[in-house]
Amino acid sequence: MKKLWRAWQFFRADWPRVLGALGLLVAGTGANLLKPWPLALIVDSVFGSTPMPAWLARWETRGDKASLVLVLAGLVFGLHALQGLISVAQSHLAIRIGLRGLARVRNEVFARLQRLSLRYHQGAHTGDTIYRATWDTYAFQTLFQHGFMTFCAAFLALVMMVGVMARLNAHLTLVAVAVAPLLVLVIRVFGRQMRARGAQAQEADSRVAALVQQCLAMLPLTQSYTREAGEQARFAAQTGAAERQRLAQHRSELLYGLAVSTAFAAGTAALVWLGARQVLGGFLTVGQLLIFLAYLAQLYDPLNQLSHVGATLLHAGAGAQRVFEVLDTPEEVREADDARPVAAETDPAARPAGLPGGRDRGALRVRGALAFESVSFGYRPEQPVLREVSFTLAAGECAALVGPSGAGKSTLIQLLPRFFDPAAGAVKLEGEDLRRLKLEDLRRCVALVMQESLLLPGTIAENIACGDPGASPSRIEAAARAAFAAEFIERLPRRYETVVGESAARLSAGEKQRLNLARAFLKDAPVLVLDEPTSALDAACEALVLASLAQFMRGRTTLLVTHRPAALRHANRILVLDQGRLVEDGPPARLLRDPATYAARLATSQAGG
Repeated sequence: MKKLWRAWQFFRADWPRVLGALGLLVAGTGANLLKPWPLALIVDSVFGSTPMPAWLARWETRGDKASLVLVLAGLVFGLHALQGLISVAQSHLAIRIGLRGLARVRNEVFARLQRLSLRYHQGAHTGDTIYRATWDTYAFQTLFQHGFMTFCAAFLALVMMVGVMARLNAHLTLVAVAVAPLLVLVIRVFGRQMRARGAQAQEADSRVAALVQQCLAMLPLTQSYTREAGEQARFAAQTGAAERQRLAQHRSELLYGLAVSTAFAAGTAALVWLGARQVLGGFLTVGQLLIFLAYLAQLYDPLNQLSHVGATLLHAGAGAQRVFEVLDTPEEVREADDARPVAAETDPAARPAGLPGGRDRGALRVRGALAFESVSFGYRPEQPVLREVSFTLAAGECAALVGPSGAGKSTLIQLLPRFFDPAAGAVKLEGEDLRRLKLEDLRRCVALVMQESLLLPGTIAENIACGDPGASPSRIEAAARAAFAAEFIERLPRRYETVVGESAARLSAGEKQRLNLARAFLKDAPVLVLDEPTSALDAACEALVLASLAQFMRGRTTLLVTHRPAALRHANRILVLDQGRLVEDGPPARLLRDPATYAARLATSQAGG
């Protein structure tokens, strides 16, 4: 019930429409109850001797039975048409409400996924996450349309039909409703099994989706090492497991349906036998028996719906639970309630021509003074990646981070935009702990260029203006020129309106990286973080980009992860990390004076120190 109540919260905003749908249910059920009566009048009053109701008596006095039958046939058509129209209107309204609720669920799940830290996403299967956000969310629409609305329709029809049937014949009504306890027993016997198998089937399907995502991401590796047969076998094994889980789920549902049908068959047979005996005994007319049998079919339909509501709730509840698991995942990186706003400042002299200055919101002014105070961090508590790292950077200073692979360089720079928070110690900006600053403002103050070029599937202009979608064309072009990207952009078919496409396959690695640099230039942030920014560039292009970076870094605090001597010469200091510890902090000349010593330092193993 808690799960159902929580799911209902996504539909509360549409409560007037829900009331309208319930009103249409009442009207539709009333029309449905009236449908058998014209046929009963034909049997009892036209073919038999039962007196005609007062509103049809004038037709009887005329002795025109053909006209009377025509009127009753027209009434049959009218009631069926009216009930059909009401049903269509009610179904359309219910579908609309269900889809609006589904959209709210998806929006909330997507928002939560964007707020969750990289630690969560690195530990989750991407395909499974996509499955939860797209397919499992349908459970909420199912809970509303086939759960709540079906329950209301069935319950309302059941109450109204039992009332009418009880007025006709109380004994037969008791026989008809005696099936209800049998249905409750069937639901209790099969319910737990169906719920468990439904959850297992959804988990198996999500693993199939995750495997598809993994295989597509690793397709170049698979093809180059001719692993297609092995991957096909692995995928076939997973789809086979999913098939078996779904088959087990449907087998339980079919057995459940068989048990329900058996209960209904027993009730129908008992009612036909007792009803026929009452007609033979003169206690019931043939028309009344026909009405009763018609209501019986309609009575068992809502009972059948109620029995399936249980199965629907169990099946959809499994999907809803998987969605709630995402929504209930705690946000590792949270903004403090009293977080301080931040305003970025940049040096006008260092700004590329055509780019404006930073925002001024009358808050903490940031020029880029950074401090790492005894910072420790690990993706797992028992495996620290950073160990008590301490250093400071004055505003406008550039420090290069070097060290062997796995020393913690990329992890350290990811603490600046608060992708993660330190397990111990603090990272400070202008003397303020990053955890005390507004997260959105903080990230506006940090321009990050990662080693892996991440581009949107949109246009070149949209990619450069990623951090500032309202940027003018002149600002976008200025950033492209500053990153030496304008030359290749001008050669593209539609220049800045050229669509990059999925994974930016049309661009070289160097072109992708220059777009990433242009994006950082346009952001115009006081803190610049560069993770191997020239690793994908040739020597000529590297020289051009470094010349641009040298101008752009002026007046900005820069953390530069690189092992390229040409890039290191632009740093004021070199910080050497090894096994997560800061083992050296000094001017570049100390390492760059002797290339052999520099190479030996970078090749130092974690074991040897």
